[in-house]
Amino acid sequence: MVSIVIPCFNSQATIRKVLESVVNQTYKDYEIIIVDDGSSDNTKSVIEIFFKDKNIKHKYIYQQNSGPSSARNKGVKNSIGEYVAFLDGDDEWHPQKLELTVKILEDERVDILGHGYTFINNFDKEYLSINIDKITFYRLLLKNFAVTPSIIIRRSKFQFFDETMRYTEDHELWLRVALKYDVYYLDLPLVKLGRPQLTEGGLSANRWAMRKGEMKMYCKATKYKNILFFVLPFLILFSLVKHARSYVRNKFETN
Repeated sequence: MVSIVIPCFNSQATIRKVLESVVNQTYKDYEIIIVDDGSSDNTKSVIEIFFKDKNIKHKYIYQQNSGPSSARNKGVKNSIGEYVAFLDGDDEWHPQKLELTVKILEDERVDILGHGYTFINNFDKEYLSINIDKITFYRLLLKNFAVTPSIIIRRSKFQFFDETMRYTEDHELWLRVALKYDVYYLDLPLVKLGRPQLTEGGLSANRWAMRKGEMKMYCKATKYKNILFFVLPFLILFSLVKHARSYVRNKFETN
């Protein structure tokens, strides 16, 4: 069984489509765990109405606003599935998302798998063939390989998100997992994101905050892989160069 953890916050306008994308999965052995991170709108009512006439395993958990990392951790703590998958309160899955990823985890004995994403309006393609690519720790160190709503992981291999990190907390977690277990990537767009990632847009202040989070992640990484201490200055420089390049590109695009 797959435990689907969905953190949400003031998601009354989007949560129904999110849940419909789960109900429309071709793979049916799952439970849904929704962690409402302090919503002040009608999110809870929309969720209650959605499940009213459906016989679907689900839990609704409300907490004071503590951020998505806290909500995801709470969802995992309340899960019972062999696998854990994440979905956000404004994203949608391709109907074959669970069917394809669970097959890989079971057939290939993969511990953690991520995949591509899209912004298109509709999923109109059925996937018949799949190929996966192993992501090494050092490759992952330089680039986050997948967005959180694309991740599915064996529950026994899960390590909790660092709730003190506001940015790059997902990247930091995948690094910790990659130290012990095999990480793979499936190059198929099986999730539609409801909003661009910080790396692709948004205010420059947010991009800088994300970059600082990345540098904090590199500093933390030296504690669980000592050899990284010697290359830490180069990792920090690498992060700053990426930020400068992004800043210049954004200036050209807006002028």
